[in-house]
Amino acid sequence: MRIDISNDEKSSFWLSFAGLMTGLFFVFVLVVGVVVIRYSISASQLVYLQKDLNDNIAALNAANKELSKKHESINLFIEKLKSNPDSATIEKLYKNLNSDLSKSTSTINNSLDVISLKNDELTTQVDSQDEQISNLKIEIEQKDSEIEILQKDIEITKNSLKNYAKIREDIAINLKSKLGTIAQIDSKSAEVTMNAAKIFNINSTAIRDDAKFDLRRIFKVYLDYILSPNIVENIAKITIECHTDSDGGYLHNLELSQKRALEIMKFAYATYKDENLSKYLISTGKSNSEPILKDGLEDPAASFRIKIKFDLQDPKYFIDKVLNQRAN
Repeated sequence: MRIDISNDEKSSFWLSFAGLMTGLFFVFVLVVGVVVIRYSISASQLVYLQKDLNDNIAALNAANKELSKKHESINLFIEKLKSNPDSATIEKLYKNLNSDLSKSTSTINNSLDVISLKNDELTTQVDSQDEQISNLKIEIEQKDSEIEILQKDIEITKNSLKNYAKIREDIAINLKSKLGTIAQIDSKSAEVTMNAAKIFNINSTAIRDDAKFDLRRIFKVYLDYILSPNIVENIAKITIECHTDSDGGYLHNLELSQKRALEIMKFAYATYKDENLSKYLISTGKSNSEPILKDGLEDPAASFRIKIKFDLQDPKYFIDKVLNQRAN
């Protein structure tokens, strides 16, 4: 059973990236939401203020109309009374009517003063609301512009980070071009797989002499490439794995595979003398825990293998790297 770690790495990476970008975008949307709510409230308040103003203007017009009607009625009544020969009665009635009219006029004028004052206040409030709405519109436009910039920046960052998903594939292509004739290179995981039967004899931990030439060449080419500056910055560790078939029992094969992995690692150190190698290279024996199956059954020849593989840096490393580049 082959285990492809690249899918886990990609999933972890995109989850980290999605979480980060979603958080940033949510903050901006939240800010715009607050601004829009403020704008809606102010607009609603302005509608009510304008309605009050219109109601007051209507009341003022009605009062003026009513006053005009009273003037017309009184003048008509007075004209009729003046035609009555009893001038004393007319004069008295005329004075009473004038007094009533004066009081009504005073009452109406007071009401008009109150309406006028309220109208001035409403006009001031409307002007203030208009100014606030204008400022909120400007603020919304600014936030829209900021969100548009953020969306473009996210898209650019996303495109830059797409290279992460291609790191293994690019490494696999290069390794295949360099080692394809002497080792099997997985095109997705970039794992190097060698036939262990060509390197170790049965139940032996000593590297066969006829295998050392190819093994030396594999490590030289592989480590030269993986430890090159542009590649090694993406690498967390390099692992030498030794696998056995199920013949002999798990614990026996575990000890055997661990010793073989250590011998391969010693050979790598002897071949590739670089002090940086100790920062990355490790070895492990897997016994027969990961057999290669064929038609549902173990394939002993394929299971007896040696693998050289690497782990990429944590996805957060790549995200931080790209974001730092964007910030600078």
